[in-house]
Formats: sequence, C-alpha cells, structure tokens
Amino acid sequence: MKPSSRVPGIGRPPAYPAVLRTIEKLGRDISHARRVRRMPAEEFATRIGVSRATLYRLEKGDPGISLNTLCMAMHLLGRLGAVADLADQASDDIGLMLSRQAAPRRVRRVRGGSSEVGEGEGAATTDDGFVAW
Repeated sequence: MKPSSRVPGIGRPPAYPAVLRTIEKLGRDISHARRVRRMPAEEFATRIGVSRATLYRLEKGDPGISLNTLCMAMHLLGRLGAVADLADQASDDIGLMLSRQAAPRRVRRVRGGSSEVGEGEGAATTDDGFVAW
C-alpha cells in the first residue's frame, strides 16, 4: 500500500493507511476509556500534562502526538502495562524464530586445547574439549 499524504503537519513522513486507522482507533479507545471513567477532558489533559487541544488531537488519532503523551494517558487510565508489552521480546514470534535460526546447528570440538577466540573474549574450552561460551 502507498503511504497517505493526508498526515497533518509539515516535515512529517506520510503514514500508511493501516497505520493511520490503528492510531485513530487507539485515539477513539482512549476517548471512550476516559469517558467511561467519567474523567472530564480538561482534568484528564491537566493530569497528563498537556493542553486540552493536545488531548483532542490524541483522541482524534493525530499521528504527530508524542509517545510520552500516549504513555501518560495510558498510565492515567491504568493501562500502561499494555504499552509496555507492545514489543515484548517474549511474544515476538518472528524475533524468537530468527534467534533460533541464528543459533549454531553444530558445536565443534576444539583440538589441541586452543580456541579460535582469544583469551578473555568470552569463550573457554571445557575439560572434554568443547568450546563453552
């Protein structure tokens, strides 16, 4: 998909439509969560340290809102943990697969008691001649 050129602001890179839809949904969800908790917009904005206009932009899904503003809003809503888990390594299936692929398929025995890695560089030869990291 091509990036959209409808992103407000000068000098910002265009966002892909799927990214814009996701940001807009996040804004709607934050707005809904705030209203369900019966937090007035002015009070909510003050408590997260932004103006009412910036809160409006956040809730409308403006992609130019800072990550700090998003995190402060999520913290006030009691949902900061959800942000912390967004790119959690333990649930990154692709990253886990790639790290498994990067592991060596074989471990070779080092002959003569020396290793290719110099002393103090993290490798040591065990008593049975294998390289231990």
